[in-house]
Amino acid sequence: MQILKKLTDSKQAKIGLAVALGLSGIFFGYHRYEKVRKSQLIVNPKSSTINPQGSQNEFGQNRFLTQAGALLRWGQLEEGSISYKVDLLLKKGESYSGLVTLEFVAKHNLNDLYVDFRGQKVVSLYVNGQKITNLEWNGLFIRIPREQLTTGQKNRVNIQFDQNYAKDGCGLHGFIDKDGKQYLYSQCESYFTNRFFPCMDQPDLKAKLRFTAVCPKEWVVISNENADQNGLYNEAQAFNTIKPYQPEEFVLSQLQNLENPDQYNFWVFGETKVLPTYLFAMVAGEYWQVKFQGEQDDVPQTIYCRESLKDHMMVLKDFIFEVTKKSMKFYENFFGVKYQFNKYDSVFVNEYNWGAMENPGCVTFNDFYVFKEKKPATSYTQFANTITHEMAHHWFGDFVTMKWWNDLWLNESYADFISHFCLENIQIESIKLSNIPVMFNQRKGWGYREDQMVTTHPIAGQVINTEVAENIFDGITYSKGASVMKQLMCIMGAEKFGEACGAYFKEFGWKNAVLQDLIDHLQKKFNNPEFTLSQWKQQWIETAGMNEIEPQWDQTARSHEAKLIIYQRPALSQYPTLRIHKIKIGLFREDGGIDHIDTVLKATEENVVTYNGSKGYRAVLLNYEDQSFVKVLLDQESTKYFSQNLQSVEDVLTRTLIYRALFDSVRDGKICSEEYVDFLLAQLPRENSDEILNSQLLYLQAAIGSMTPRRFKKNLGRKVFEFLLKQLIKVSKLQGQENRLILLRNNLSSFAYDNRCINDLLSWFQGQNEELKQIECTKDNKWAIVKLVYASKYYDNNVELRQEILQKMLQIDNSDAATRAQLKCQALIANEQERAALWEKFIDPNNKESTKLIAESMGGFNNERRYSMVEPYQDKFFEVIIQVFQTKSNDFSKTFYDYLFPITDDLASLCNKLEKLRVAIPQDLITLKIQVEKSLDSVKRQVKQFECFCSQAKLATQQQQKEEIEE
Repeated sequence: MQILKKLTDSKQAKIGLAVALGLSGIFFGYHRYEKVRKSQLIVNPKSSTINPQGSQNEFGQNRFLTQAGALLRWGQLEEGSISYKVDLLLKKGESYSGLVTLEFVAKHNLNDLYVDFRGQKVVSLYVNGQKITNLEWNGLFIRIPREQLTTGQKNRVNIQFDQNYAKDGCGLHGFIDKDGKQYLYSQCESYFTNRFFPCMDQPDLKAKLRFTAVCPKEWVVISNENADQNGLYNEAQAFNTIKPYQPEEFVLSQLQNLENPDQYNFWVFGETKVLPTYLFAMVAGEYWQVKFQGEQDDVPQTIYCRESLKDHMMVLKDFIFEVTKKSMKFYENFFGVKYQFNKYDSVFVNEYNWGAMENPGCVTFNDFYVFKEKKPATSYTQFANTITHEMAHHWFGDFVTMKWWNDLWLNESYADFISHFCLENIQIESIKLSNIPVMFNQRKGWGYREDQMVTTHPIAGQVINTEVAENIFDGITYSKGASVMKQLMCIMGAEKFGEACGAYFKEFGWKNAVLQDLIDHLQKKFNNPEFTLSQWKQQWIETAGMNEIEPQWDQTARSHEAKLIIYQRPALSQYPTLRIHKIKIGLFREDGGIDHIDTVLKATEENVVTYNGSKGYRAVLLNYEDQSFVKVLLDQESTKYFSQNLQSVEDVLTRTLIYRALFDSVRDGKICSEEYVDFLLAQLPRENSDEILNSQLLYLQAAIGSMTPRRFKKNLGRKVFEFLLKQLIKVSKLQGQENRLILLRNNLSSFAYDNRCINDLLSWFQGQNEELKQIECTKDNKWAIVKLVYASKYYDNNVELRQEILQKMLQIDNSDAATRAQLKCQALIANEQERAALWEKFIDPNNKESTKLIAESMGGFNNERRYSMVEPYQDKFFEVIIQVFQTKSNDFSKTFYDYLFPITDDLASLCNKLEKLRVAIPQDLITLKIQVEKSLDSVKRQVKQFECFCSQAKLATQQQQKEEIEE
């Protein structure tokens, strides 16, 4: 699964910076949380009453599956004996129904067996042909009585259920487009198959699955395997297909009450390979499709998307097909193991929580990737990386699967690393991509941030339940893990690394594996007398925290054996592990040339390296070429040299590393954001790399948006805005600069804190800005301007103007993007009464609106530009947040937390409220605990950044002098 955070304005922009910078991310605290108090409530669906039940087993609670419970259940069943047949009745509207046949061989029947289902209703249950009249279901686990089970032969469990289409992207999600067409897609990772249909939802209970589906005849249905049968619904045919394995009562109930049966089709899919439940997939709806016209031996490919996106998809289809085919061939050759599945469908879906998901044969992508206008090269590169990432999972994850979520890194770390390596080694011809090593370094920023917080965790470690598992899809598992895999390949060499992985796949194909299984195979190809992979594993994979390294050297030393001391220390004192690092040291000459030294740093506080000082080096850069995952600090002389001579460093990756080290100083509160802004504005006109320009514009957004006190943001923002405007006009007159023009143009609105800037943008929107007339103002640009006008109090007295520009946009854009923009605009200008109504909607546990749509309203409601309207709800946030997490799904609750978290510069008060909340959170609300721990860490860091600004920034000094004069 690939994590994507869309970069937009306001609150969502802060979240979106996660991928590129690591400035925000999915929150995770790796604590050994106490097991929750076991629920004593069992729901009897027939009577809809709640009855006490004394069971204190691992399945007694109803929030998550524990690792202990998963291990217990795994021990009850024969490996390879599990299969599912799932028969769905998919109707238009809000809900669906289904029948599940679960078959397995039990090793023993000493314990009850439990089937996971978090749904609307369990209608009926049969076990081995006998109806269970006293059905026990606590909202998550259905009890299968042990006395009904047999050992040594197949058991059959039949379950009839009702469920609503999900609105938060987890389970079987339903979305209705502006044209009225309905689209469904399943999202089952990590623990959401049980929200799709009843199953034993854990990765080591791999099973085969066969779907059937009755659905509207205009819908297409896609699953892991091809459809064996697809045609007009015939009741007798469907009855005869399903009856051999379902109770007649179930079949009659589901099929005989179907209204207008001539409006439905009946689909029967082939049985899947042996898969973990989280990879079961179904997509249905009026999807448009285009097939790959490849060569005879190519794996069949089809692209699906919403009908409303087909014109945009036609522009991208060749690119998608090319990257998919070439990455598949690369992995087959690198691992020496063929692609194991029958097809490769790429399905683009709306209201998606992720970048993509590796369902074998039915890969789902966020249709954010179906670009509606020309994007910079970095966007196409991120898209290509997502394709290669999901392709890699078809070996790591789909073919060989982790046993439990503590080895999630076996999926995500590996895919995140190897996808970049793949793009470096294939040639994409349809679209020019960005510099891959630079893109990989930008991705590492996410891991750097996560690993410097008190909530850091090992790449692999104990995950006690599925709610903890939901929260480890983070920068440690993805970005740090990928960087560690890159370091290991650097140590081993690519050829041996690939051979070891191939042997691993051949041994564990269609099975489950653990960390040590991979290490054992890598060790067979690992020849290093200085350390073993067991030592490496303990330092890098099983221990939390990161290291920082800093050089100490005498620039005036001219000896042929001058000494460079490298100090290594933990970034956080509570995680003191020091590590082995294979790095290169870059030595910068006066003439701009670079020499380098290869070295392996020992896991000690000091390492001494000898270099030739007679060459008169001016600066040192540790981790040159970016081989290790380590925070690099610059010494004073090197900082001075790079600040004055950065443009003379020709290598783009090297400049990227230097920029990152300088930005880290801002993030650590050593350099104020104003000084950093001034440095970048002096440097960027000479910067010829669009990849660096892209990352630095994100750095600037972070420096101003998160690291600058509110009262100074307008001045700093205007400074950047005017700089970008000047550069944009200059670039628009040059040939061959389209990519840079798009980057500059699309970032203008991010820095329009000042009304003068908004006025400039508005005149561009209206075609009245003479300087910008020749530069296209795209739909995305125009929507950004509309939102700025609605956010600014300056236009409160010009209601007609606001309505005019909004209506103009609604006339030219009838997409779902227009719906979302309109919701945000309405929330931005809501009066006190309307805001109160919005707040009640946000906290209503029965609200069924799409989480993505509610998020738009939240983004307008809690907007910094409307600070006076936000203040009254800051205390309310803390009053209701526990209730929200108790009554809503985690995905909705995290959206509520991220979008409505108090916006304030009173950081001391905010810390105090967070501390009180932390104490009050019930033990079973693990995700909320994680969110709060992360927020506390971020706010405390922000305190340092604000203090640095107030003591160093010229703007702060001038403001203080002005206030003193006025007094």
